[in-house]
Amino acid sequence: AKRFVVIAVGTVYPIAASTVACASSTDGNNRKDYADTFWLTYWVCFSILFLAMDYLENFVGTIPGFYSVCLCANVYLFLPMFKGADVVFRNVLVPLSGQYEHMLLRDVNLIKRDMMEKIPHSTKRDAVFANAANIFAKNG
Repeated sequence: AKRFVVIAVGTVYPIAASTVACASSTDGNNRKDYADTFWLTYWVCFSILFLAMDYLENFVGTIPGFYSVCLCANVYLFLPMFKGADVVFRNVLVPLSGQYEHMLLRDVNLIKRDMMEKIPHSTKRDAVFANAANIFAKNG
């Protein structure tokens, strides 16, 4: 029964939230992109936690508090106030997989896109970007 509760808590709400995130329209919305990324990150972290729990319960499953720790880890991963899945993903899984540079490049592109959306579109903006591109080409 304890195992079922841990798995149910780790799947019921995240499935509903993931379904909403996938079904909602994009419209260039950064919050939508963040929700999609967050839930994808959550499922990666949850699967690692589930595999670890499945393996460890053969050895330490009888110790009082084992399932409570697993339950707290699940809640930490999916509650937005903690951003636990993002923390675990960035600090544990990405370095272990050797994808740190790719993650940084992705973050830079997201920041660039956010900045571009905040700058009003005009011919002056295009001239400024062309000038900046020329400067970087000369120095780069």
